[in-house]
Amino acid sequence: MTGRPGLIHLHCGDVAAGIHRRSGLPGDFRVWRDSPAVGPWSANPKDLGTLRAIWWGVPLPDMQDLPQLQDLARATEAVLWFGPDPWEQACLLWVLAELPEGTFPDLVPLDCGVGHMAPAALPRCFAERRLLEERELQEARGLWNTFLAHGWGALGGAQMAAFPHLGSALARLAEDHPPTGPGRTARQVRQLLDEGVKDMPALLRGMAQLEDGRHGAWCGDLYLARVAEAMGVRLA
Repeated sequence: MTGRPGLIHLHCGDVAAGIHRRSGLPGDFRVWRDSPAVGPWSANPKDLGTLRAIWWGVPLPDMQDLPQLQDLARATEAVLWFGPDPWEQACLLWVLAELPEGTFPDLVPLDCGVGHMAPAALPRCFAERRLLEERELQEARGLWNTFLAHGWGALGGAQMAAFPHLGSALARLAEDHPPTGPGRTARQVRQLLDEGVKDMPALLRGMAQLEDGRHGAWCGDLYLARVAEAMGVRLA
């Protein structure tokens, strides 16, 4: 009979997972890849996987984030590693809202994403983890439900004391979803293209200068390429 899994770490993205592998920390780990920070979304879980797979252009079986939450629910200890940028904070909110009832994970406080850290720094951060409480999970579920009903634009002023980076992340996501006109990311990409940017490395450098210095160009090269292509520009 298969025993209950022990310690499981949940990281955001493959780069963070690669750093975790070299950290020497005990336990297993899982990787969360998709983020509600970008692209279309559905409140219907039956539609969500197909919608996201089509949008990302990947096979449906590759959309395997949500099933991992069952592993966390069964673990003797689940540890969440999510940095301050809007991509990772949106993932964190999704994870907290969708955790099976009665699952209380630890949260590692991070001032930057694991992908920007040295492996040797992770054990110290791990030692500072704290157990989340039911009221905090309920509040996160409430914010997630607001997103599902009204989109990121409705959460521009939201705050949660337990998650110090969430307020600024939600405010930034709200800027990408104004009531009218293009969002901030689209405006920034348009500005850089007009200034003569012609390739992805240059676009990423320019976007990093226009974003919070703690994380830079948080939305990634694939999404930025999509934004540029929607403007009729294919980057090198």
